[in-house]
Amino acid sequence: MSNIIVLGAGMVGSTMAIDMAINHRVTLTDISQSVLDRVKQKNKDLITLQLDVTNRAELQRTIKQYDLVICAVPGFLGFDTLKAIIEAEMNVIDISFFPENCLELDGLAKEKDVTAIVDCGVAPGMDNIILGYYNEKMKLSDFECLVGGLPKEKKWPFSYKAPFSPIDVIEEYTRAARYVEHGELVVREPLTDCDYVEFDTIGTLESFNSDGLRSLIFTMS
Repeated sequence: MSNIIVLGAGMVGSTMAIDMAINHRVTLTDISQSVLDRVKQKNKDLITLQLDVTNRAELQRTIKQYDLVICAVPGFLGFDTLKAIIEAEMNVIDISFFPENCLELDGLAKEKDVTAIVDCGVAPGMDNIILGYYNEKMKLSDFECLVGGLPKEKKWPFSYKAPFSPIDVIEEYTRAARYVEHGELVVREPLTDCDYVEFDTIGTLESFNSDGLRSLIFTMS
């Protein structure tokens, strides 16, 4: 049984904490005590702790007593929080989807002998793993990732289910979209180049440009 701390009790952070608490000792933190109290009602085994991750000294002092840190804070807090965790010499898994380039912290992580697995979600995350796997199995020339939030019941006007915090949904769809074409970085406006895609049993979905390749831009180009 590992001793794990999860930073951020939002939609994703709380779900991960509840799931891991089945087999591990898990402490869930958030700046909001009322949010922590609501999550605690779903799993009494969870340990909750009110914590402000922008207080660097308090954050680093708190996480040192754990085996692993999982960072699930909003994107605008992600880079600085991850940097503070690495500086504290703690191994970390991060899903915060911050706008900065995570590879800027590569040198620091190596210096501190820290393993930092960043963008560990569905996309970015699972798509990176899938691409890396098939890149070892065959010669690839193209990679296209279609990802989104599909609601159980479609409701107009968006027919969309936000799978994470609204502030980060808005951030993702307003941030410039970066692609690699013929080995060169290409930047496009978000929500452009709209297209329709048909899926059996699901129907017609709309696709458009968004920023999600992340480290693949630099490691697979």
